[in-house]
Amino acid sequence: MQSTAFVPVRRGMTEHVYEHGAWIAPRVSANAFARPRLFARLDGWPDITLVTGPIGSGKTTLLAAWMHLQKKPGFWARPNYRGDLPLSEIANFAAHGSGVLVIDNAEQIATRQFAELGAIIDQHSALQIALASRTAQTAVEIASRCEAGIKLITGSDLQFTVEELSDAEPHLSEEARHELIRSTGGLAVAVSAGLEDLHSDTSIAKERLRNKLRSELITRLLDYQAAVKISVVPKVDRAVLRSWGIRENLLDHLHTIGMGSWERDWFVMQPFIRGVIHEDAELQLADSERSELVALAIRSSYLERDEQLALQVAIQGADYELANEIVLFRMVEFLEHREDTLRIVSAVPASKLRGQSALTILLILLNNSHPDTRPRALQLMARESLMQRVQPGRGSHCERVVYRAFEAAAMRLAPFKVDALNSVRRAYSDFSSLSESDFEALGRLGPMIYVHLGISAFYLRDVKLARSCFELADAEHMSAGRKDRVDPLSMRAGLAALNGEVPLARRLLDAASTAEWPEGWLDTNAADFYYLAQAILAIEDGDHEAASRWLLARPHFLETTEHWRLYALVASRRDNLADDADLGLVRLRQLREQRGTEAGTPLDRSFLDAAEAELLLAQGKFDQARKIAARSAKNGSIARSVLARIELALDRPAAAAIQAQRVVEASSAPRHIVEAELVLIGAALRSGERVEALASAQRVVELLRISTLQAPLRTVPPQDRATMVALLREAGLSDSALSLVAISAAHRTGAEMPPPKLTPRESTVLQLLESTGSTDEIAATLFISRNTVKTQLRSVYRKLDVSSREAALTKAALHGLFVTHNHEAD
Repeated sequence: MQSTAFVPVRRGMTEHVYEHGAWIAPRVSANAFARPRLFARLDGWPDITLVTGPIGSGKTTLLAAWMHLQKKPGFWARPNYRGDLPLSEIANFAAHGSGVLVIDNAEQIATRQFAELGAIIDQHSALQIALASRTAQTAVEIASRCEAGIKLITGSDLQFTVEELSDAEPHLSEEARHELIRSTGGLAVAVSAGLEDLHSDTSIAKERLRNKLRSELITRLLDYQAAVKISVVPKVDRAVLRSWGIRENLLDHLHTIGMGSWERDWFVMQPFIRGVIHEDAELQLADSERSELVALAIRSSYLERDEQLALQVAIQGADYELANEIVLFRMVEFLEHREDTLRIVSAVPASKLRGQSALTILLILLNNSHPDTRPRALQLMARESLMQRVQPGRGSHCERVVYRAFEAAAMRLAPFKVDALNSVRRAYSDFSSLSESDFEALGRLGPMIYVHLGISAFYLRDVKLARSCFELADAEHMSAGRKDRVDPLSMRAGLAALNGEVPLARRLLDAASTAEWPEGWLDTNAADFYYLAQAILAIEDGDHEAASRWLLARPHFLETTEHWRLYALVASRRDNLADDADLGLVRLRQLREQRGTEAGTPLDRSFLDAAEAELLLAQGKFDQARKIAARSAKNGSIARSVLARIELALDRPAAAAIQAQRVVEASSAPRHIVEAELVLIGAALRSGERVEALASAQRVVELLRISTLQAPLRTVPPQDRATMVALLREAGLSDSALSLVAISAAHRTGAEMPPPKLTPRESTVLQLLESTGSTDEIAATLFISRNTVKTQLRSVYRKLDVSSREAALTKAALHGLFVTHNHEAD
C-alpha cells in the first residue's frame, strides 16, 4: 500500500508504539487466499463494516489484503495493552479527506475510547471504516456512539467455501476439497493447516496459532493452564470451573478473545482451537489428572444437564467405571433415548462390560426391546450373573442390589431356575432395605425396578407382591413429583381391571389420564397396561368397538410388546362377548404363529390357552376346547375358570364344580371368583342342589355389588339362563344386571350348526360387502335404495348371528358362502 500523503508512516515500527505515527497494514502472505466476495462487501459499504469471528478465522488477513488493494489513503491501528487507540493521529488522518481507517483487535478497545472515536467518525463522513473484532459486542459499543451505518461480516461469512478452495488449490480433488471444508468447518487457520498437512510434514499455521494463543494468555500464566484443562472436555459451564478451582470469569475472557462461544450457558471452545490446545493437555497433564478433570466435570454439571454427553465423554476416555456410575443413576433417561444411547454404548468393548452391572443392564434392556436382539440380552445377563457369583464383592453394595433385583425381575423373560418367584421375593426384600440416600441417588431407576419386580411377581402368580411393588413405585414418583407416575399408576389400573376391581381400576385410570405424561410415553411398552385396562373396562361396559380401539392403539405393538399373550387374552374376551369368536380364533392363531415359542412363565403361556379355549367354547367345539384348557388349568385361575365353564357345557356338573371350587379357593380376584361361582350355581341347579345354588348366588350378588363387574354375567350358558335369572333375582340382583344375563351371546351346543341359507340377493349383497364395504356403492351397483341395502344387511347379520361387517365376512368365509355371482342376472 502507498503511504498516505497526509500522515507520516514509519515502516519497521514495533506494533505496540502508536504515539510516533500510523501503522501500515501488516504483511499478507503470498499463500493467503483471495477473498473477492468479501472484498466486494467491504468496498460496497461506505460507513462502518465490522468483521467478527473467532481467533484464526482470518479477520486480520482479510482486512490487510483489502487495504493493500485500496487506491485511497489508509490508516491501520490497534489498541495498546491499555485499550487505547491513537485517536489524535486518527483524527489528523480523517481531517485530510476521504480515506480508509482499519482498526484491528477492536474487542480490546477500552470503553472510554468509543465516545471520541464515534465523534471522529461523525465529523468525517468521507471516512470509510472497517473493524476486526472477535465479538459482535463491538458493534453495540460503536453504534451507540455514532450515527454511521454498520454492516456485519460474521464468522460464518468468513468460513472458506469449496469454490474458494477450487480457485486456490485447483489440483485438489473435488472430494478432498469437500472433506477439508467439512473437517475444518471452513476456519481459515484450520484450512491452512489442513492444506499444509496434505502438502508437507510441517504445520506452520497450527504452530502460529499455538504461539498466538500462548502470547495472548501468557500475561496470566494461570489462564493458559486453565485453557489447557478446558480443552480436556467438549464444553464447560461455570459449575465445572468451580469444581476445578478455576475462576469463573475466565470463560468471558476466552469468549472475548475469540477462543470459543457461548451456547446458552455452556462455553464451547472452537473445535480447531481446542484441538491445538488439547495437544498441550496430552503433553502437560498426566492421564490420572485428565481423568479426574473429566470425572469432576461430569459429576458437577454434565450428569444433571446432559447425561448423554456425560456417558459419551466417559466412554471416549475409556473410563468404564465412571460410565457405569453414570448409567446407574440415569438409567431411565438413557432408555428414553434408545437410538442415541445405543450408538454411544456400542463403542464399549464386550470385555470391558464384565463387572460393570449398570452398563450391562442398560445394554440388556436396549437389546431386549425387540425379539431379534433378545438372545443377545439374555447372553449378557447370563455372563454378568456368572461374574456376580465369581466376584460377589465387586462394585458398591447399591450396585450389586440393583443388579440382583434386575436379574430376578428378568426371570419372567427366561426363567432359568424353578425358584424364580423366590428370587423376586428376595430381591424385593434386599432392594427395599437400601438406605434412603442410596435409593434417592438412584432417581427414576428405583421406582422403575419396583415396577419390573411387580411385573415379574404378577407373571409368577404373586399378585399381592405385584400390587405392593406398583404401589411403592407410585408413591415414590408421586412424592418426587415425577411424570413417570403414570407408569405404576397404569400398572395398578391394569392389575385392578384384570382382577375385576372395576371401581378401583376406573379411579386409577382417571388419575393416569389426567396426569402429565412424559413425552412419547403412550407410544412405548410402558403404556401397555394402560391400554389393557382401558380395553377391559370397555368390555365391562359392553362397548366392543372401544375395546378394539384400545387394543389396537399402538400400531404393530404385538411385534414388540412383552405382554402380547395378555393382550391376546383380553382380545379373545372382546371377540367372545361381541360374537366375533370365529374371527378372534383366526387372529389368535396368526399371532401364535407370528411370535412362535418365545420364552415365558407358565402363567404367561396359559393366557394363550385360556384365550383359545374360550373362543372354541363359543364355537361349540367343547372337546377341543377342553383339551387346550386342561393343559394350562394348573398354571392359573384364568385357564381353570374356562375349563370349569367347558365342563358345564359338556353337561358334567360334578367336574365343573370341582374346577370352579379350586378357583374359589386359590384366587382372591373378584373376576375369577364370580366366574367360578356362576359355574357352581349352574352345576348345583343341574344336580338339583338348590340350597347350594342359592348360597352361591348370594355370594355372586355381593361380589357384583362391590366390584361392579358385568362381563361375567354375559357368559352364562343359554340352557341355564332362565333358572339362573330366577335364582339371582331371588338373591337380590338388580334388574339391570339381570338383563345382562338375558342378552348373553348365543352359544352353540353340541355339533357344528349347519351353514345359514341366504337368498341370492343376500348372497350378492354379502359379496359386494366384501369388495366395497360401502352401502352407497352396493346400492349403486344393484340399482336399489340405501334403505333396501340396509334391510338386506340386517337380514344377513341375523342369519349369520353376528353384529358387525368384519364378523359377517369371517363367518361367511368359514361357511364357504362366498361364490361368484352375476350381478346383472340377479
